[in-house]
Amino acid sequence: MTSDPLFSSQPPAGLWEALQSSSSRPRLHSRPLSSFEHGISDVSELTDGETTNRYDLLCPRAQCGSIVLKKGAAVMKERESLQIESSDIPTHPLLPPLPSVPESSQWWLVTPTPMAFENVGFSRPVESLPLSPSGKKLKLLACAECDLGPLGWSEEGGSEFWLACSRVGYRSG
Repeated sequence: MTSDPLFSSQPPAGLWEALQSSSSRPRLHSRPLSSFEHGISDVSELTDGETTNRYDLLCPRAQCGSIVLKKGAAVMKERESLQIESSDIPTHPLLPPLPSVPESSQWWLVTPTPMAFENVGFSRPVESLPLSPSGKKLKLLACAECDLGPLGWSEEGGSEFWLACSRVGYRSG
């Protein structure tokens, strides 16, 4: 038998305990959009003629706090709301309801590639949702660390990624 640790039948000392313990990295503090006195104007800033996100966008779950998108990586757009929840999946209580279609809503637009995100997950195309305005199937965006979502959407094969301004947390401070 070899003494090489890679071929040992015993795991390294402390490995099991480390895997069972929670992460020791500090959680980032996330504030919901509703906590800002002036709403979207408090979390956005004018950059090169476009309104961008003033703060890092975080998972809104306090126990997670994962960075979804870095400061300045998205442009704020007001557009028609979109149904991104299926009737067979209940909405998570941390995620405020979106306005009904055809009311407008505020969205963070990320283009042209999902590589702009720090940490986001994508669903498969969702068959139970209506198609996008251009007639394509929707993929839903969620926190890649804890799976909280939907935080937003994209079209299958598209190059635009939409995060609901009210469904992400803001790292301010």
